[in-house]
Amino acid sequence: MNAARRWGWALFWLVVAAAAAWFLSDSFRFIATREVPTGETFWGRRIWYFAHVALAIPVLLIAPVQFAATVRGRWPWLHRALGRAYLIASLLAGLFALHLGSSIAAQETQVPLTLFAAVWIGFVVVAWQAACRRRFDLHRGFVIRATAIALSFVWLRMMAAGEGALLGFIENSELRAATRGWLSFVLPLLVAEVWLSWWPAAKPLFAPRRD
Repeated sequence: MNAARRWGWALFWLVVAAAAAWFLSDSFRFIATREVPTGETFWGRRIWYFAHVALAIPVLLIAPVQFAATVRGRWPWLHRALGRAYLIASLLAGLFALHLGSSIAAQETQVPLTLFAAVWIGFVVVAWQAACRRRFDLHRGFVIRATAIALSFVWLRMMAAGEGALLGFIENSELRAATRGWLSFVLPLLVAEVWLSWWPAAKPLFAPRRD
């Protein structure tokens, strides 16, 4: 990997780390200050939020290490150990997200949140099985997809914070929330698929012709 590419990836993960740190702090603030609806116990839904966000910490911290070729090459045992922790935390976080998404009061975001939690769980299971069967090409691809889904939670919160600038043209608040929910799920997956499948397939078409 040349120096420019290394610096590019370092910058990418630095931006991701900054966004993730903001997401985690904002999420814990939301949990601590959230108004408990009538009929819901203090720890009813709040404990689900807390568990989901707490499990996001190892997922977001481990991801950059797992994608580092140096770690995989020099310390494969560390890569395997962190990989197990990453997949377990992702699976549990996905299960908590499935519950939160399916039971959220805002019905306009219930379908996208539930769907991408289910997709996240599916990607994690496939990545796990691929590693067990030593299909490391498939394992890498589905870990990247699972990470894209995990980061979509960060993107969702960032979109909510900058909603006026990004989706201010949508006047209806419920439609705006539904659009935000779908975009937070679809955009990271589109980026992952472009990187993994679409561009590698299309790239030869743009190479100079050898007539």
